[in-house]
Amino acid sequence: MADELIVKFWGVRGSYPTPGEATVKFGGNTACVEVRAGEHVLIFDAGTGIIPLGRDLARRARSTDQPLEVALFFSHLHHDHTQGFPFFLPAFLPNARLHIFGPGATPETLERVLESNQSPTTFPVSLRDMAAWKDIRSVRETEVIVWDADGVRLAESGRGLSDEAVVICIHRSYAHPGGVYVYRIQWRGKSVVYATDTEGYVGVDRRLAQFARDADVLIHDAQYSEEHYRGVLAGFPSTQGYGHSTVNMACELAAAAEADRLVLFHHEPAYDDEQISEMEFIARMLFPESIAARESMEIKVKTVPSLQTTLGVGKPVKTTNAKV
Repeated sequence: MADELIVKFWGVRGSYPTPGEATVKFGGNTACVEVRAGEHVLIFDAGTGIIPLGRDLARRARSTDQPLEVALFFSHLHHDHTQGFPFFLPAFLPNARLHIFGPGATPETLERVLESNQSPTTFPVSLRDMAAWKDIRSVRETEVIVWDADGVRLAESGRGLSDEAVVICIHRSYAHPGGVYVYRIQWRGKSVVYATDTEGYVGVDRRLAQFARDADVLIHDAQYSEEHYRGVLAGFPSTQGYGHSTVNMACELAAAAEADRLVLFHHEPAYDDEQISEMEFIARMLFPESIAARESMEIKVKTVPSLQTTLGVGKPVKTTNAKV
């Protein structure tokens, strides 16, 4: 629906893909989340979940006979967040337009990393051989990405824009090796925050809580059980300092941010469906509006088209529902 902000999960695992009978309920593909704001398609991370998403996007384009245009945002450039991109079908379509953003020390850093991932020694098809039009650039935390009637562009802020503008703000977290970008998507006064690969702090990460303040949907890393994280789960080492959160950390952040809904994300690949269900149960005791991300799950946030809002102003009553 054009009046809904739709979040769909295509890959929910961390570290590496885990196909098999033990992961059927929640899925085994690595990180990839689609956000649809009206006719605009935004993708967050390119783990293996972007492969079926790419096929679906190509199908949608064929059925509507409309040009395919998407914006892709990398949280960081570790393998489990880039490994699906070489198989992303829209990147091979000459009439497709891809706006690709991510972290990097220079504007060219992201493009160089993607080129390296598809160098002749590692992959048979180079980045240049992918026929789609591609604008690839590294962006800074201080920059804002806007998608409106004038196209996709960088801006100094999200203020003074039309209600129909999709605004993406960046928060740089240092709670993951090498750092990671957290993204906040705003459209028609509603917001989704994508916070994967971040480790909680004692007393909550206050900077992140402020960035995620009043989010309608908070997608937050919750890779480990508390026992695993502390090193008291039989057969597993302590994971303190690995850059990933526990369920408790994710719930504490959601409460501090006063988010409407929490989605547990980046599931530990060694956990089966039963273990993740147990983590979901614990989360609901700590933060009732919690759900563990599942492949193909959709969350729809109803918007108010006539509301005059700018970034951070005029937050109306929200309605959310999840379809699993």
